[in-house]
Amino acid sequence: MKKVTVLAVFLMGCALSGALANPVPPIDREQLVEALRTLDTNIVGYFPRWKVCEYDLQIQIEQIFKLHGYPSESLDKNNIIITAAPKPDDDPYLPYELLLIECGSSQMVASEIDANMESLSGIISGEIVYSGPDRGFINDYGNRTYCFIEIPIEVPLSQSQHEVITNYLEPTNVTHSFALSAFDQSVKIGESGFWLRSSLGTDPVGYHFWSSGEASITFRRPLYENADPATRVPIPHLIHAWVGGGYRLTTGLEDGTSGVLDWVKDRRLNAGPGGKLIAGLNFHAPMHPQAGIHFNIELPLVAVGTNAIDASTYAKFDIPRTREVFFEVTPEGSSDPYALVPILRATGQVTAFYHWWVDPKHPENYFRFDAGISYAEVREAALFDAPGPTATITGENVVGLKTYKNRELGDWVFLKAEYRSQAAFPFGLSAQYSNQIFLGRVYVPVFGRFLYMEGKYATPLRHTRYFETKHFFMISPVVRLTI
Repeated sequence: MKKVTVLAVFLMGCALSGALANPVPPIDREQLVEALRTLDTNIVGYFPRWKVCEYDLQIQIEQIFKLHGYPSESLDKNNIIITAAPKPDDDPYLPYELLLIECGSSQMVASEIDANMESLSGIISGEIVYSGPDRGFINDYGNRTYCFIEIPIEVPLSQSQHEVITNYLEPTNVTHSFALSAFDQSVKIGESGFWLRSSLGTDPVGYHFWSSGEASITFRRPLYENADPATRVPIPHLIHAWVGGGYRLTTGLEDGTSGVLDWVKDRRLNAGPGGKLIAGLNFHAPMHPQAGIHFNIELPLVAVGTNAIDASTYAKFDIPRTREVFFEVTPEGSSDPYALVPILRATGQVTAFYHWWVDPKHPENYFRFDAGISYAEVREAALFDAPGPTATITGENVVGLKTYKNRELGDWVFLKAEYRSQAAFPFGLSAQYSNQIFLGRVYVPVFGRFLYMEGKYATPLRHTRYFETKHFFMISPVVRLTI
């Protein structure tokens, strides 16, 4: 009967493990025999457990451990914990079937209890009365007749609570993943860890969605596997690198090109012609993979020279009367500039980061912290009339143009904190300070595990520059599919 119970518990453990973790490959005969002799400490919390506080019984249990060769320094009679199989609902008067007895850091499983504790197992399980006039007789009520303290049974984790990941919308513990929103679109195909990601905006410097006037496509690839068994599930690779390109947006202007998103505030900043080169990496410390360094850089491929443009696709501003902007030498056939065109140029970050799960055994509460430096540059170009059907911008040979870049300490500081809960109501939020701009983000589930709602809000914490929006807010549904 005891052997059948151990096998039943093992099968139950397999079922729980299959529901709570990723599928594992079939085990061989030696692994099966070992599993029958042990009980997974990750699942004992889901079984009836109690602590023995009967002094005489504590001494007897400790003595049996000593007689069977367990080292005295590993034993503690004041810390004896019993784990048993749940009683059947239709017969609560049966005694418990013992699965595990722990004395300090040593333990005996069911087969060892049958072999080594035959004289005590009936008393511990409640089959035999421990004290009183009926001592040694069968207990028809299955009650434990000695001093004990119940240990509350844990509630099994849900699928989302059990996932140990660093990015809920781009999980690393799945073979295929797809996420789609107005902010980002990402896809992972196969087990290689390769990601293709498309993003609108330049979030690291506080300009999200179309407020920066640019978008990007990056290819992300792991380069070095994590060999640490304790952290390789949430952090399967120690080095992730990405490379890609940025391109300019033509939507979000006040001329109506934004279409169904007319309710979103107009774009006031531009990406320059010629696109950008984007590259970066995440490096996790081999001795402590939760910590690491993040590096990202976005460099324009073309200088702000003289370019013919479609002026309707650029955000432009009248030159203030308090400023003098003019050509040093006016090009032939054209007049002095009549508008300013702000263009986002190079950006980049170098930060240290740390991943923290409040309870690694119950990883439903997750934090990530980033701290470092950030750089952002916005250059003005002059818009002027030139021969031909298109307008022309230039950043050359013009007096009075400004360049906005890091000058104060606050311009350099990058701080970000992210929190995620994977409980019954999975949600996430983050707060970022970069380029003296606050950027907040939150996502919440709408339906099941595949439809979410995401919102972002940004506002400068310094004097607002004319190409920035004081309060820029955007929401979007997010479709998340994983296999």
